[in-house]
Amino acid sequence: VAFTGSTAVGKAIARSVAGTDKKVTLELGGKAANIVFDDAPLDQAIEGIVGGIFFNQGHVCCAGSRLLVQENIYDDVLERLKRRMSTLRLGDPLDKNTDIGAINSSEQLARIKELSDIGDAEGAERWSVPCEIPDSGFWFPPTIFTGVTQAHRIAREEIFGPVLSVLTFRTPSEAVEKANNTPYGLSAGVWTEKGSRILSMANQLRAGVVWANTFNKFDPSSPFGGYKESGYGREGGKHGLAAYLKGASA
Repeated sequence: VAFTGSTAVGKAIARSVAGTDKKVTLELGGKAANIVFDDAPLDQAIEGIVGGIFFNQGHVCCAGSRLLVQENIYDDVLERLKRRMSTLRLGDPLDKNTDIGAINSSEQLARIKELSDIGDAEGAERWSVPCEIPDSGFWFPPTIFTGVTQAHRIAREEIFGPVLSVLTFRTPSEAVEKANNTPYGLSAGVWTEKGSRILSMANQLRAGVVWANTFNKFDPSSPFGGYKESGYGREGGKHGLAAYLKGASA
């Protein structure tokens, strides 16, 4: 049984096959941390941040929905990010000029709105792109929350929409601690010019995939999958075949 979807459904599948001889691979939810250090190539990082959370309206399990910015570049990154977000276009996804399409259902739109309203109520500061919303369909403008702490629900729960929570850190160890402070572990991103820092962070981040100076880029020869409540088993590469082979471990 191979499943890609929500953690709740993944748990139900795991319960239903428990005690049988069926093998299971689960690729479930995520709350990925996109970590930007003060020596990062910022223009490149901004594109990675925007693509990481707003691609496919945020309907991506490994979306970079938590942005961790080193404290001394926070103002610069936020200014650049808002400026880049202001160029995004909402509209028909079949139009090649569209950047952000519609939310996939009224139910999902209601969840995005609910969690965003909770972010407001818990004291985070919301900023949404000023843009024209189409008359028909389910729409939510690209949104960022600042003043977010790890106690906020928008920093803990998967929103599965175009909503980014922004946190800060001072040291690499603090970044690792905040990034790992989640029940999920599907993906993460690290932006820095130091190769040694990339390797050190990748070794400490509890995520199935850690990107360096990019985000959401895949190679079919490399395995992809999660830790913790982001699932188990792997897709891609030789590891992705294991669950389909008799006598092989998933």
